[in-house]
Amino acid sequence: MKVIGIDGGATKVSAALVEKDDSKTFKIVGNIEELRYQDHESFDFEFDPCDFELQLKNLPIDQNESKQGNIYLQTILNIIDRFDGMNDTYISLAMPGVKSKDKKGIMAMKNGPRLPNLCTLLQEKLGSTSKISQLESDSDMCSWGEQFSKDGAFRNIQNAYYIGGGTGIADGLKLKDRILSFDSQSNWIAKTWELKTQNGTNLETLISMPSINHADTKLLYDISIQIASLIFERVTTIYEGWQFSYGLDREIQRNHQYCGTLIDRVVIGQRLSEFLSSKQGHKYFNIICGHFHKLCSEHSVILKEHFCSNGTIKKGMLHLSKLRESPIIGLGAKGWTYVK
Repeated sequence: MKVIGIDGGATKVSAALVEKDDSKTFKIVGNIEELRYQDHESFDFEFDPCDFELQLKNLPIDQNESKQGNIYLQTILNIIDRFDGMNDTYISLAMPGVKSKDKKGIMAMKNGPRLPNLCTLLQEKLGSTSKISQLESDSDMCSWGEQFSKDGAFRNIQNAYYIGGGTGIADGLKLKDRILSFDSQSNWIAKTWELKTQNGTNLETLISMPSINHADTKLLYDISIQIASLIFERVTTIYEGWQFSYGLDREIQRNHQYCGTLIDRVVIGQRLSEFLSSKQGHKYFNIICGHFHKLCSEHSVILKEHFCSNGTIKKGMLHLSKLRESPIIGLGAKGWTYVK
């Protein structure tokens, strides 16, 4: 049996065959294939998802949303077919959005149609020897990729936070040498899309790539400060519990089992890393490092000594990952755990 890792985003799906070198290392074999939803002949360019809060309240799916969802389904099937994946294949698929309790469907999505029965619909189309078990979190799979790729930034690190920037923000955690899903730790830490700034702006909307791509110099500076502040919030929430730094529309507890843990590395990934590594973006990476240094230095001696040295952030503490394929490798690694 082979494993296909499929990274489903808001605008496209990317996929590749993933093989294992050993139990701790996985790699992509061959090319990464991509298909855009909008290239489907029936794609509805006028489709606009209903209000996200209403989606969370199970607003019924209308005919237009159902048709758009079918295009997403067909696009996924088309990319599976490129790898001859209809038979003797495990399909490891990540999609954005809020998953159903059994992780087999998408109950809410900001940038696309809901697909509450996605896994069932895919399994009906696949041959009897191919299988999909559940939908994975695209954020979690970035962390898995950084852990199980030969060049991953989570390897040989006990405690790390991952922030990946694309259409939205991917959050990942590794604490006490274990990859943790934000969903499994939601009683004490919140995903970026849940957080609001002091003026009520959604933090994910503010700091993700659509905002960065259209920002002027002043706004890029403000976004850099916000990214540094978010990283600092992650560090302090892990070390000493939730600090009420952002608005959050649910209760969250301060005490948790990882209190007292200091992050060894912050990994910045995906298109956000590409931007901050570029000639234009590097100065904003320096702004992020400078503001994070300021926040740590002012907060406590412990944080200053752990993260800072000689008036700056210690080398490697804020790491710009070049592993753009991390979610696909992560999906492959996760998929192989289901293959007997």
